Amino acid sequence: MNNLNFHPIQVVPPNAHALHKWNEDQQLLAYEYNGINIITMHIPNAEDLGFRHGSDGSMQSVQYFQQIYVAMEKPMSVVMTLNLSEDAINMRPKRAKANEAILGQCGNVLIDGVNAVYDISLDLLIDWNGVKWSWLSKEIEIVEGRAIIKVRVELGQKPMFINLRPLYYNKHLGYNYHKPWDFKPNTKPVAGWCSWEAYRRDIDIDKIKNIAKFMAQNFKDYGMEYIQVDDGYQKMPLPANPKGTMEEGWMTCEENKFPDGHQSIVSAINDEGFLPAIWTNANITNPEFPVNNPEAVLWNGDEAIKGEWIDYLYSCTPETLEKHVVPLFKSFKDMGYQYIKIDAIRHLLFDGLHECVRLGLMTNEEAEHKFRAYMEATKRGLGDDVYYLASWGEMHEVVGLVDACRISMDANPTWAGIRMQLFESARWFHTQRILFVNDPDHVCVRTKLDWAKSVLSLISLSGGLYMLSDTLDAYKDEKIDVIRKTLPTLATKTAETGALTVDYPAYTWTKLHGFAVQSHEAPVVADDVSLEDALNMSGVYEGVDAEHPFSSLWSFHINKADRKWCVMARIATLPLEESTISMKTLGLDENKTYLAFDFWKQSFVGEVKGSYNAGSLALGCCEIIALYEKTPDPQVIASDRHVSMDAVSIDEHVYVNKNLNLKLNGIINNTIRYYVYIPEGEKIKNISNNAKIITQTNNIACIEVEFKEKALDIFIEF
Repeated sequence: MNNLNFHPIQVVPPNAHALHKWNEDQQLLAYEYNGINIITMHIPNAEDLGFRHGSDGSMQSVQYFQQIYVAMEKPMSVVMTLNLSEDAINMRPKRAKANEAILGQCGNVLIDGVNAVYDISLDLLIDWNGVKWSWLSKEIEIVEGRAIIKVRVELGQKPMFINLRPLYYNKHLGYNYHKPWDFKPNTKPVAGWCSWEAYRRDIDIDKIKNIAKFMAQNFKDYGMEYIQVDDGYQKMPLPANPKGTMEEGWMTCEENKFPDGHQSIVSAINDEGFLPAIWTNANITNPEFPVNNPEAVLWNGDEAIKGEWIDYLYSCTPETLEKHVVPLFKSFKDMGYQYIKIDAIRHLLFDGLHECVRLGLMTNEEAEHKFRAYMEATKRGLGDDVYYLASWGEMHEVVGLVDACRISMDANPTWAGIRMQLFESARWFHTQRILFVNDPDHVCVRTKLDWAKSVLSLISLSGGLYMLSDTLDAYKDEKIDVIRKTLPTLATKTAETGALTVDYPAYTWTKLHGFAVQSHEAPVVADDVSLEDALNMSGVYEGVDAEHPFSSLWSFHINKADRKWCVMARIATLPLEESTISMKTLGLDENKTYLAFDFWKQSFVGEVKGSYNAGSLALGCCEIIALYEKTPDPQVIASDRHVSMDAVSIDEHVYVNKNLNLKLNGIINNTIRYYVYIPEGEKIKNISNNAKIITQTNNIACIEVEFKEKALDIFIEF
């Protein structure tokens, strides 16, 4: 075909420029990429218009970068329309620094001042710069399966320049296995309980039954879904029969702990209404296995190779993987496990295959290929329906295969462990629900109450994988209350992107206070942490003395049930002093007035415009503030149900004809308190029988709803 303007849509998006098109009749400038006009501008009377043609503006070839500019002699206000895949999101094209809020999003939000969009399906990042601009709608509009975003831009002699970065995560950020046109992770919110930090290897069927029963009574209705058995169920060494397969080894349980094997684990968990989850790893521990299966392991001469943090290494040949790995993971699936946690894979790669490279036994490419082949074999065994967590340490080779990835070392109830979870959640937030769901590791609520509030609030709001790991005696009433108010987690995606943040030290806690990562003893909770120790854990880095050091300020933008609001989270990874936080920092309009509500204090803060006056926070404490735009109409601005205030229990929120109509969901025989803002001149005239006014002060009515049924419709007449 000779028509050079014809480009069929490719399954794999091209690493190539968007081609300009000028339609003189329609006075329309368009840039076509992969068969779609992804950018259009209607520019009437455009005699003095200047713009880049063809590949002019292309920079680099592999990490391909195209810069478009548009300029005019006379100023003109025009509309730029972006036509993208349905899963396109608003995305700040840089990571937060100190005193900047880390941005997250839930729903089709458009964030004030965030000058980029990311097309998840195409792996395409587009940002615009150089001119004044504003959104023309309050949210991303979905039209016939396409995301349509309209932006008003002020053109003039100063060029507007638009940056296009195709294959952004794949090539620009180096995650070369990220191919969303082939695979997208399961991004559902996940919550459960894990046995590791509760019992270590001292686990048995009776403990699992007791835990499952307790969790069902206390948390299942709030959003907990999984019970995961960790290390300790399997008969050691692996495989116990050195002439057998690894599948046989892992399918053989310790008889004194689990006399009825895996089926008893699955049944005990299923019987309480949970989904069963299981841990496994990439280790071979039986010293007789290499002699009996020489083709299955790696050798250095006559010696089977052992890694520093791993025992014997899979050879990762196709034959070995088909014999030992694929059947193992298929057996887990066939047994009824619906969530698999694969551990020690970083040691297979870093302490095993990379060690072989260091010794000159294989090339870098061979090591990468072997590790990827191992992960692909596990996925073939599991199929697409089992939730898959890679643990621990993000590795490029797991992208495109797993649903979640652990982003921190083993957590524990000390401040060092809690801080690591908070900080690494910030460091890795650019991957959240793009590459996988971030797992900050299990949470131990036997820590200090304030620390538990902080880490559970952040995991819930940021949408991390939420797993508890304590024995039953840790779940006191005050801890149960915090857990319930942070379940379920939100399906939050990152709203900022960029290279991995390496300006700050990682895992500095592991060698402090005599607690090394090698320890198999559960750490003891310290009563307090000195400022000196806190600074030592943090390390010395740029911004450590800022009002809000990196990791301490977050802004989550939520769009649900005809409601749009922001939740600001201040997390004291270092002690925070009194400060003034601009609305612009949070992605809000400095010229608008917002209604602020403090979740953990359950109190109305007041009206905020331009900036928020924040108080001091002691180390490990948090402040969670909802910010709703003030409108002429009454509106719900908070509840005591969920830390999001409230993206969980409100399914519909409509104000019409002096009536605020709410569709709610709750837990039968429980109550939820909702806080309704009442504008000046309005007052409550009537209310549903299933709701009652508790208090009414300072334009805020506290209304309590009792759930005799799970779903309720209530009205408030003004």
